[in-house]
Amino acid sequence: MELSQRHRMILKATVDEFIQENRPVGSKTLFDKHDIGLSPASIRSVLKELEEMGYLASRHTSGGRIPTEIGYRFYVDSLVVLYELTIKEKQRIQEEYLKMQFKLEQILKATASVLASLSNSAGVVLGPAKSLDTLKHVELIHVHGDEVLMIMVMRSGAVLNRNVFLDRNYSQEELYQISKYLNDNAKGYDMFEIQGKVIPSLLLRKDGPLDFYKVSGVLAAAMTPDNSEVSLYIDGLKNLYGRFKDEEEKLNQVLSLLDDKRFLTGMFGEYSEHDGVYTVIGKDGDGRMGGVSIITSGYRMGEKRIGAMGIIGPQRMDYHRALPLVDFTSKLVSEMITRISK
Repeated sequence: MELSQRHRMILKATVDEFIQENRPVGSKTLFDKHDIGLSPASIRSVLKELEEMGYLASRHTSGGRIPTEIGYRFYVDSLVVLYELTIKEKQRIQEEYLKMQFKLEQILKATASVLASLSNSAGVVLGPAKSLDTLKHVELIHVHGDEVLMIMVMRSGAVLNRNVFLDRNYSQEELYQISKYLNDNAKGYDMFEIQGKVIPSLLLRKDGPLDFYKVSGVLAAAMTPDNSEVSLYIDGLKNLYGRFKDEEEKLNQVLSLLDDKRFLTGMFGEYSEHDGVYTVIGKDGDGRMGGVSIITSGYRMGEKRIGAMGIIGPQRMDYHRALPLVDFTSKLVSEMITRISK
């Protein structure tokens, strides 16, 4: 059954009230506090219909109603009016980053802290996989005999060193020419792209220094990225103790989710590949997520999607502010990471 305008109005007022007060909402409260334009009896009738349709539930037969996961889902998708972050809120976020030395790890740590502080929930940031980092500069340095040190500076700021052994003793000038050719053609690509696309293409073009073709296989093999698990940055656990006050079971539930790095990596990793802000409500995401919502958005380095961020908190969070907070922060972080990567 499609919700009428009356249903929508009562559902929105009920969810708004429950988010603010964290207690079941009755018809008298809605009549007294919200400009609905209906009598208490009419409000009761609509509340009953919403309960029968699954959008609301009663804890007790004589008590008020609380939103169900279906109710929250409809509320977020169709009823939430997003607030514009105030200039003061935007400045507060930006000031946190001005303290940084613009290194990727510092930016991501600060982001988890900003999201936690401004949402009064837990902030989570999924760092980029090593394989998604892109090359900024490569240098080949002669060490001894046929041993060469390959130094790769990545756009994230990471510096990777690889010791490789070539087919003979190359002079530093020869190594410089190979490095220059790689820098001219491989900059801005990740390691898998360089191995699978860039170097094979260069081998077909035949326009580089002759020595490059002799050592390309060894260099490509040495570029295999470290596949260690991605970094997770989590802040605001103390906020959850206040948000789940008197709900010990749900508190333990959300803390166990935040302790499950595989779950967080999978959940946030899924949304890192998409544009926009997504809301995962309750068991939408996982059987352990009853009473919990996640708001998440991906972030970029240039045009490449490299990670995700978001907040985890109770379903009765303030979606009006949480959604634009995550959206604004993800765009700001994308701009900063792109800037430091150039």
